[in-house]
Amino acid sequence: MFLTVAIAVVLGFLVIMAMKRVPAPVSQEQRESGFSNGRDPLLASLSIDRFEWLCRRLLVAIGLDIEHTTTAGTHQIEITAVNPAPIIGGQYLVHGELLPSGEVIAAVQVLALLDAVKGEGVSKGVFITNGFFSDEASQAAAGGPIELINGVRFQELLQRYELTPLLTKESYP
Repeated sequence: MFLTVAIAVVLGFLVIMAMKRVPAPVSQEQRESGFSNGRDPLLASLSIDRFEWLCRRLLVAIGLDIEHTTTAGTHQIEITAVNPAPIIGGQYLVHGELLPSGEVIAAVQVLALLDAVKGEGVSKGVFITNGFFSDEASQAAAGGPIELINGVRFQELLQRYELTPLLTKESYP
């Protein structure tokens, strides 16, 4: 009996080591972006502090007032912001995630933000990343009060609000 279990365990480890590692799935937006690894080189080299700073600067440039910022771990930020405009204004919950190369945002992460938006009663949720969202994540956000900003769109918004030089600037507060 012991010999059978030992042989099964050894064979299991051999099978695991023999299997090829399957690459992460490539989303539709990744294929359309033109970046081979799915990300712009400048956005790929951001630290969490620089990423948070750029997100905050972008939100202020868009016209939102920052209420609170929290860095959650080494790859995530949470920002609570308010749009003070009458009628269209309201509170926003912004989640930022700095992705390592080759990873995408999964649907479960988008659904977690959607649940937080509904649970806290804010007007809208915004998910910003330097990478891309999986196809399932994009579908999960389709029906809710949530906006997804991938790395390409993030860079476009930084350019639109003339914040692109801040990507390469060495010093920042």
